[in-house]
Amino acid sequence: MGLLAPLFLLGLVGLAVPIIVHLTEKQRRNVVDFPSLMFLRKIPFRSTQRRRIHHWALLSIRALALALLVAAFTRPFFANDEVAIGSTLGPREVVVVLDRSYSMGYGDRWERAKTQAREVFAGLDASDRASLVFMGRGAEALLRSTSDRDRLLTALDTASLSADGTLYGPALKLAQTILEESQFPNREAVIISDFQRNGWKGDEGVTFPPGTVVKSVLISDDATPNAAVASVAFRREFFSGQERMTATARVVRRQGEAPADRTIVLEVDGQEVQTKTVRLDPTGSATVTFEPFTLSELYTRGSIRLDPDALPQDDVFHFVLSPGRAMRILVLEGGSPRPDASLYMQRALEISEEASFQVDVRRSTSLSAADLEATDVVVLNDTRFPQGATEDRLRGFVEAGGGLLLVLGERSAWQTGLEELLPGRFGPARDHTRGAARLGYLDYTHPVFELFAGPRGGDFARARFFRSRDLELGPEGRVLARFDDGSVALAERRLGDGHVLVWTSTMDAFWNDLAVQPVFLPFIHQVMRHLGGYRERVPWFTTGQVLDLADPDGMVFVADRERELAPDVAQVALTPGGGSVALPATSGPRFLELEEAGFYEIRPPGTNPERTLAIAVNVDVTESELESMDPAELAAAVASREAGGEIGAGGEMLTPEIQARNQERRQSLWRLLMVAALVLLLAETAISNWISRAATLRFKDGRSYVPSNT
Repeated sequence: MGLLAPLFLLGLVGLAVPIIVHLTEKQRRNVVDFPSLMFLRKIPFRSTQRRRIHHWALLSIRALALALLVAAFTRPFFANDEVAIGSTLGPREVVVVLDRSYSMGYGDRWERAKTQAREVFAGLDASDRASLVFMGRGAEALLRSTSDRDRLLTALDTASLSADGTLYGPALKLAQTILEESQFPNREAVIISDFQRNGWKGDEGVTFPPGTVVKSVLISDDATPNAAVASVAFRREFFSGQERMTATARVVRRQGEAPADRTIVLEVDGQEVQTKTVRLDPTGSATVTFEPFTLSELYTRGSIRLDPDALPQDDVFHFVLSPGRAMRILVLEGGSPRPDASLYMQRALEISEEASFQVDVRRSTSLSAADLEATDVVVLNDTRFPQGATEDRLRGFVEAGGGLLLVLGERSAWQTGLEELLPGRFGPARDHTRGAARLGYLDYTHPVFELFAGPRGGDFARARFFRSRDLELGPEGRVLARFDDGSVALAERRLGDGHVLVWTSTMDAFWNDLAVQPVFLPFIHQVMRHLGGYRERVPWFTTGQVLDLADPDGMVFVADRERELAPDVAQVALTPGGGSVALPATSGPRFLELEEAGFYEIRPPGTNPERTLAIAVNVDVTESELESMDPAELAAAVASREAGGEIGAGGEMLTPEIQARNQERRQSLWRLLMVAALVLLLAETAISNWISRAATLRFKDGRSYVPSNT
């Protein structure tokens, strides 16, 4: 409770006035002076009735009326953190923002939060309107500006937790829109959350309308010990023709009083494969490496589980793995190549774990249709470009999505017609001035070089280039690397769905020494991955992501090109919770929003294949950090530009004193006090007149006698 003018409380001293009036005897209205008694000595007369109060009710009414008048002049008001929703006058627009991120599943937080929301809805008047907004990473207005209390309570009872993390911005923005559109004089926002600090950045740009009452309801616990499977890493190995996977899980623990032993289990296709025990410090982490298991089937599902605790959502980590497929590289050297022209390239491609390569080196430039069907990348290593039917097949191969690398050397020669295939026209070989050139420009935004963008990504400047061929870039070409003298080292052209790269020097130690530098191996791997359309396998996704299942670049979880979803074929996605999402038959985008944690299955409707395309989805582990922020910090931020002040109608900053005035003006309690005082004064007047009329009927010594109101 606050007072704008507390000094008016001194007016309570005036409560003594009615008491003095009641204790003081009134003089008679008709006083008759006798002349014969003028000179007699006046004898004081003591009345025993002067100090007696006969009408206590009348005295109480007068005193209470005076007290109400004094209270009205003090301008009282209720502060936000002390008043319950419903204390203001007039209809209200109430927006309840209910946090349903998975951290609210800690213990009984979700039930406590719904209980708080029920109390708000139960306190609504018939003229009030309310909205229910769910908060996660996004926002959803389940009911908007309705006066139907039963619908609100029913929607609350059927609400369930999501697998989302926490972001305050979208939900508060939606609440701001609802409040701004309301025509009601009183606007209120109730935020019910555990107020995780991770979800608030401070720059969300949310400002509720001026005069909005913000109430924050913190759902918390005294202690929040929690452990979670934070991440999982895999290592592929090939042993006796089989692919073996080694899983390493990282487990973190937050809060606690002493080290604890937790059980962790590896499941593969629903079967428990291994069980281990991990010891966790109160605030620490540990890694658990499981024994290798054989990976032989497509879309093998796996999970790593901790024994459940107060927050079970982050105790499991799902993944989907498929056997790797070696990328097929066909190197054509021509009829009379230089000795060991492809040796460095071949040896570098044979050293690989994650993306293995199968390299076939031929001393010919002839290609059959069968050769290209089994090939991902074709390399023309220091040889003439094929002509005739082979050239046509090669062009069709690239347009269909294949990759072509042209390595220029002594035996390379330009011929007409290559302008429509290559990124530019190359010229004769030339020696670089000053002994050797070095790579002076690399396009780190391109997939070939993005691996080397970091501070320790690799040093290309050490490589020396003694000879190269000039390349005059065409309109369709793009430069990926240049020598320090400005000449082109690597250029690219997009042809249909495929790519053509031209390297203007050799891939051995003949014209340069790049092949003996440490960066050569990852460089040649990146070149082949880019040309072959290799996409890094993603064993899992995170809730809240949206996948375009019709986009080959978005289907990064599919290992084999031929296993991608066929266009113009209807599909259905089975959710982890048992629901289904229809994916229409279209050659355009087919979006799937990952709202639940677990495994999604993609299959044609009405079918039940043995191995279905599966997608693993996990919760965002940042939500496992249960540290709370001060709710007053968020409430002040959405109501002001600076902490402690609201935003006025003109955009000016309001001080706490002006905030108090605004709060008092919205409630206008002084009006109620003045009305109550006026009613009491009217009642007092009526009672006094009634007492006076009753007393007039009494007579004494033949004259009317009107006693005082005592």
